[in-house]
Amino acid sequence: MPWVILVIIVSFFANRAGLPLLPLGEWASYLACAFLAALGIPLLALALKACPLTIIGGRERSVLVTKGPYSYIRHPICLSCVLLAFSAAIGFRSAVGVIAALVASAIVYLHALYEERGLERRFGSAYSEYKSKVGMFVPKGKSTKGPR
Repeated sequence: MPWVILVIIVSFFANRAGLPLLPLGEWASYLACAFLAALGIPLLALALKACPLTIIGGRERSVLVTKGPYSYIRHPICLSCVLLAFSAAIGFRSAVGVIAALVASAIVYLHALYEERGLERRFGSAYSEYKSKVGMFVPKGKSTKGPR
């Protein structure tokens, strides 16, 4: 989530400094911003509902969450943050903000890869099976309805 805030700040100050804007009309940028936010906010809410804060914070490390949006994609919180970062950058029509969102997306991807290594060590074959059925950021097809 800090990446979203960083993109908002970069986009805002890039606009104030007069740096280049995206070649989008005002309404087009607002519609694209609203569309991406309409995808990102509910996804974030559903992911947080499916994955208790004790798991996100690392206090509960014995549960593999595979329900809710986690039955379709392995990293819904990361995806929602990327969607919201691009939503902010496009809403501000900031070219520099879009670059910041791209950098944030790369960092989020690397973080997800790192996180997955730990999950594979912790959950072994259960995570490998989950990983084979569920896409990282894009659904692979059928969801995997799991107990938690």
